[in-house]
Amino acid sequence: MDGHAKWECGTCGQQHEGLTMVFGPLAPDPWMHATQAERDAGELNGDMCVLEIEGEWHYFLRGHIEIPILDALGEVFSWSVWASVSEDSIQRVAEHWEDPARASLPPVFGWVCNELPYEQSTVSTPSLMHSRDPGVVPFIQLDPSVDHPLAREQGMGITLHRVAEINRLVGAEAP
Repeated sequence: MDGHAKWECGTCGQQHEGLTMVFGPLAPDPWMHATQAERDAGELNGDMCVLEIEGEWHYFLRGHIEIPILDALGEVFSWSVWASVSEDSIQRVAEHWEDPARASLPPVFGWVCNELPYEQSTVSTPSLMHSRDPGVVPFIQLDPSVDHPLAREQGMGITLHRVAEINRLVGAEAP
C-alpha cells in the first residue's frame, strides 16, 4: 500500500491517508530496562540481542508478527518484535544467518519480549520463530491456543480500520 494513498474506511466511513504497516521497538524490553553496565556487557544489533542480567545470559531475536488485512487483499500489518530464545537456538540461527538455505531450519521456540498496545500484556506470549531467506526478517507465529487478542488477530486477520486504530494508538504513544 502506498504510504500516501487515500482510502475510505468501510467501518467508520472516513477518509484515511497513508498507514504505517510495520511498527515495533528497536530492542527487547529487557534491554530497555537494563542498566548501562548490563548494556555495555551485552550486544544489540538490528536482528539479535545478548544481555546479561543478574549473572544470567538472555538471548533475543527480532521477527515479525504478521497479520493479514482482510479488506486489502495480499497486504499484511506487522508488529516487529523481539522474542527471548534459548542459547542453543540463537547459536543455530546465527550459524546459518547468511546461509541461503536458512529458511529450511526448523522453527525455534520463544517468548515475546515487548509490550504492545493491547489491554492484555503481550510479554511472555509463547511463539515459534520461523527463519526465512537471508535479508528477510523471521516470521513469528504466536501459539494459536493462547487466549490473547494479538493471537486472534494473527489467526483471523484485521481490517484497514484496525490498522488505522493501531496507527493512532502508536502515534499517541510516541514521544
